[in-house]
Amino acid sequence: MKKYLVRGFLLTVFSLFLFSACEDEPLTGNFVTDEQANDTRVFSASINGENFSASTTTGQLINGVLLMTGTDYFGNIISIVITNIGTCTFDLTQEINPTSFILEAPTEAPFEVLNSLGGSGTAVIQTYDQENQTVSGIFSFTAIREISDGAGGTITESVVVTNGVFTDIPFTLVDGSLEPYACDNGGTDPGDDPGDSGIVDPDSSFFALVDGEEFIDESFVAEILMVGSDEVVKLTATAPTLERMEFFIPMGLSVGTYEFDPIFNGSNLTVAYTDSQGTEAMTSMSGSITFEEYGNITGKLSATFAFTATDPIGINEGEVLVTEGVFVMDYRPDSTLADNTLSAEVDGGSFVATSVEVLLDPSYDTTYVQLTALDADSNRSIALSFPIDVMPGTYTMATSIETGVEIVGLYNPDIENARLYFSTPGQLTITSYQYSDGVIEGQFSFTAVDPNGFYLEEYSIEMGVFTLTIP
Repeated sequence: MKKYLVRGFLLTVFSLFLFSACEDEPLTGNFVTDEQANDTRVFSASINGENFSASTTTGQLINGVLLMTGTDYFGNIISIVITNIGTCTFDLTQEINPTSFILEAPTEAPFEVLNSLGGSGTAVIQTYDQENQTVSGIFSFTAIREISDGAGGTITESVVVTNGVFTDIPFTLVDGSLEPYACDNGGTDPGDDPGDSGIVDPDSSFFALVDGEEFIDESFVAEILMVGSDEVVKLTATAPTLERMEFFIPMGLSVGTYEFDPIFNGSNLTVAYTDSQGTEAMTSMSGSITFEEYGNITGKLSATFAFTATDPIGINEGEVLVTEGVFVMDYRPDSTLADNTLSAEVDGGSFVATSVEVLLDPSYDTTYVQLTALDADSNRSIALSFPIDVMPGTYTMATSIETGVEIVGLYNPDIENARLYFSTPGQLTITSYQYSDGVIEGQFSFTAVDPNGFYLEEYSIEMGVFTLTIP
């Protein structure tokens, strides 16, 4: 018989609650079979990469609480509980009656979406039809259970449920009213764009002092130059007197500090200063630039700089001192969405994601971005979780989310026989965040261990890079 005994890893931190009927109580409600004519209802998902399609469903509404189940032909059950029903986005990690996945003829406890166990998940009610008493929406979750290891201890198992869809699922009103709740009574309105961080991208700007006097820019523009096979970003700040500074920035850099080269050779980092007389440009004989944000996909740049400029061929005598320089620029203003990608090295070997899922978790008075990357070729996964309002910069990873500001990494070395290994310690760098479109570029590394000490293996995750678009 088909069973979903695949063990997974922590994915997202939003879930609801489930199925409160005791095991000896019969299920009641509207049962659906595929023999019904013109049947439009669907209850399906992917469980650890395998298709789940319900042959029967039940739905009950009790005092604003929707209890909904889908059972496949093998007897496996997905059970979802949503309180304060309405067209909202719901956290599935409640401690009472949690959402769960139940194996056919289980010999152990069900997999539960409990935050306290490391579970996570979310559901979105997209359509709530009072008149016909049906609901439609989507869901994803990670469910966890602890079972005996046969030697007096416990082991953790999990299932990862993705791409969940329920369409036109009928429900019976058992008690209470059919009236929907407002989203502030249990969820967030999907129409309010839960993917919005609330942060606005800054406009382009430029500032610097030239020999102690402010450089007043009349224009600050960007263009992408092709120099042979290399792309270079050229930024030009021009004053009303035609005094100007020109930055030549190679593609493919990242956040960090870089030294200026004195002479541009077509593919190196250089800055030049030309005075209002338009005489020969003076270039940086010394100086550096620090990128707080560098987006190869978003095109966003944010940097501070300082340099001393002289004439490399000796026509102009003397030098110019440029200090307190800072600029913000988006050299790809028309960039929009990006593909979700992730790659890394695990213990020196390659990890390349064959699929990447991004979900949102409205919890801890904020919203968490949950990225889960699966490498189907090696049956492994890496997950990252961080607040949606994170700013470009470098952050230390934690083992768990406790207050709503932590950033967590997770590694699963074998999805079918998984043990969960969390970031202890680790580092996440947000290299660029285009808030208008929700595009994020980043880097990460962490040591993955079992914080409970049951498993002694350690995994080194290095050179991790990712891009994602917030849904």
